[in-house]
Amino acid sequence: MKRSFVASLCLVAVLLVLCICPLEAGRHRNRSHRKSKRDTGVHIEIYHPKGVMIWYPQRPGMVAFGIEIYLNKKHMVDDEPVCDICMNTTEVSYGKFILRNDNAVVRGGDHLMYNAIKQKVNGSAYVMKSNEFYVADSRIINTPTECSPNIRSQSEDKPSNVQTLKEDISLLENIVYNTYQHCNNITRTSKKLFLNFRPTETRLDSKELFKYTLSSLKDVLPKMDWDNVLVDAFYYDDGIGFEVKSLIDKLKALQMARNFVQLTVNDLDEFNDSSDDDNEIDTYTMRYD
Repeated sequence: MKRSFVASLCLVAVLLVLCICPLEAGRHRNRSHRKSKRDTGVHIEIYHPKGVMIWYPQRPGMVAFGIEIYLNKKHMVDDEPVCDICMNTTEVSYGKFILRNDNAVVRGGDHLMYNAIKQKVNGSAYVMKSNEFYVADSRIINTPTECSPNIRSQSEDKPSNVQTLKEDISLLENIVYNTYQHCNNITRTSKKLFLNFRPTETRLDSKELFKYTLSSLKDVLPKMDWDNVLVDAFYYDDGIGFEVKSLIDKLKALQMARNFVQLTVNDLDEFNDSSDDDNEIDTYTMRYD
């Protein structure tokens, strides 16, 4: 009697196992099917204010990947609209085909359709996946615009670039204003200026005079890049005449010199125009080449 009872229990246990196993197997198959159906393999990242990146994993026998993106063309009558974003590549990075367009503009609410194109080793190409969706705002990634904390902390001890730019802008505005005020009185404009002092040695050659002038100008107007601005130096009256690279350099030096109580740097054109003699500037020049 005991044996028959034990046998009955074993039979019931086996039947239960056989019933449960197919159910669990079916559940795993359904989960796997749903996952593979959702995983298209095409990954699209949209950036604000602009830019898109698409990537697809490299598959066996796949040599190229491309994509055609159509924006807000859902109701177009044309059967073959021109794609707004068209890209393809044969390069593989980290096991992926990566496509990027930094100028593409995709906004929240846009209707986006795409065709993902796959090319195989034998040269055949075909659309392996097509999809469409409305772009959600939450899907758009904001590109970083602020500097990292480390960069900001390193630049705290340095002069502000913004302040430097403001000073340059203010200086240029003053130059333009003063030039405009006096433009009707200008009869001749050169790139020559006058330094109202000279070395005690009266017979410096041209190279020595150039070095002396360069050093003096660096002391008087240190904000100017005299190593690149100064072109020539020569004796003139009781001081030194010198030439700069451009008219802007001349106007900039004159504007800076206005801050001095005693004008050290002057416009050589005004000296020449105010003289009784109408000769050229070089008449007064004593250069030692």
